[in-house]
Amino acid sequence: MTVLAIALSLVAAFLFAIASVLQAKGTQGISDDESLGAGFFVTLARRKTWVAGLVADILAFIVQAAALAVGSLMLVQPLLVTTLLFALPLAAMTARRRLTGREWFWAGALSISLVVFIALGQPSEGIEHPPFSAWGVPLAVVIPVVAVCVIVGSRLPHGTWRSLTLAVAAGVLLGISAPLTKTGIAAFDDGLLAGARSWEFWAMAVTATLGTLWQQSSYQAGDVQTSLPTVTVLKPIIAMALGLTIYQETLGIDSTGEILVIIALSVMILATIMLGRLSAPEPEATAPQLSTAVEATR
Repeated sequence: MTVLAIALSLVAAFLFAIASVLQAKGTQGISDDESLGAGFFVTLARRKTWVAGLVADILAFIVQAAALAVGSLMLVQPLLVTTLLFALPLAAMTARRRLTGREWFWAGALSISLVVFIALGQPSEGIEHPPFSAWGVPLAVVIPVVAVCVIVGSRLPHGTWRSLTLAVAAGVLLGISAPLTKTGIAAFDDGLLAGARSWEFWAMAVTATLGTLWQQSSYQAGDVQTSLPTVTVLKPIIAMALGLTIYQETLGIDSTGEILVIIALSVMILATIMLGRLSAPEPEATAPQLSTAVEATR
């Protein structure tokens, strides 16, 4: 089951990378005033390229849900950052350029750190249905943080701080949507009606939708080199934190292995940030470059 979860996670990451390239192209030319709210999706829905990206995104989400059904959050979520490894060559091919030495270095560092984490950490399953009371603290933290970020971000001018605040809101919501997906999908094991009655299933739909909306808005705000790494790093960190706490997942490591796993996680986070910044276009990038790597993960 671990091998299956790893394979499904990598397939989901590849589909997310394809979706990001198509959706990045589809968001070009939209004004800041249109980049928040439901009207943003209405505008995007009229663009065929973005819709094609949305189809790839939905397929990726389905595969991710399948991976979470057979694997732990501590296993699946870190593997999804490999979306960056797929996005880099896609971006390079579209821009007709070769990967730089820095990109190869950080791609290798990310790959090695993931292998070390999985091999030594041996993440294992916990529970699938935490009691609602266990969600009290996470929800009490997430809701105010997201609300403040969206309110403040919507009032800030175009640029770094607007991108950052909206990216934090998106990263937090997409991070919490992963465990909600795991529980929401598992609820259907008891029948269609039981799944439809699961509050986690509907919470998953809301957090994933709003997270996607504000993720795109954060990129639209103007500083992709800030927003992209923020979203990319926050998602696995929050999902893994919830996995270790309310989902009672564990890592099978001793004291020596614990140090190596911590180092691997640190390298993973640093490599993700660096690859996120390298995947993002420079402010003076040309139009073809802008269409390739504005967004690397979801």
